Amino acid sequence: MNIRLKPFPNIEELISQCVELFHDVFPDLDYGNGVMLAGGRTPLEIYRRAATEDLVPPAALFLSDERYVPSTDPQSNYGTIAPLFKKLIPVKTELPLEEASQAFHDTLARINQIPLGLLGLGTDGHTASLFNLKDAALRDERLAIPVIKPEKPDRISVTPTLLNRVDRILLLATGAEKIEMIQTLLKKPKTIPAGVALADHPSVEIWTDQKI
Repeated sequence: MNIRLKPFPNIEELISQCVELFHDVFPDLDYGNGVMLAGGRTPLEIYRRAATEDLVPPAALFLSDERYVPSTDPQSNYGTIAPLFKKLIPVKTELPLEEASQAFHDTLARINQIPLGLLGLGTDGHTASLFNLKDAALRDERLAIPVIKPEKPDRISVTPTLLNRVDRILLLATGAEKIEMIQTLLKKPKTIPAGVALADHPSVEIWTDQKI
């Protein structure tokens, strides 16, 4: 994994730079291309800013993961982000979990190129909804998998196979509570799911507002 740390002086600068990156990437997208979006507070502020600047990509936008809840549920990433980006592909959580995962895989398989993807980094070391080392180590043909969680809701997540199709990945890790996991990802990546999932990727950047 080729991973680069990109610190920003504050969260506002990080958000502004990400919106600028959207300005650079979105106009060059063609039909059949896609951009991966992450859930979470920091990405949501980026999407809100982009929406106010009328950034409307011609290509598809899709989620790195989704909670297995109706789109009207406050926990739904799609329900939160779709009002900002009309091109966002829904995860069909109205289907049984396995079928919803397969439908998402089928949709992702139709995307030819993914020039940019955003991911989060959990305080437990997960990214997307890859919460354990087993799921993070998957290297089969699946682009999406169901994730059964002891504490509900369950999830649907992209896989490392899908992540390896993304040209450039930004791992957004903001707040002091993320410092420990950033350091672990840099020094001992094979001990946490995010590091295992991204182990084969040639271009991962950690964007943070913390001094590491």
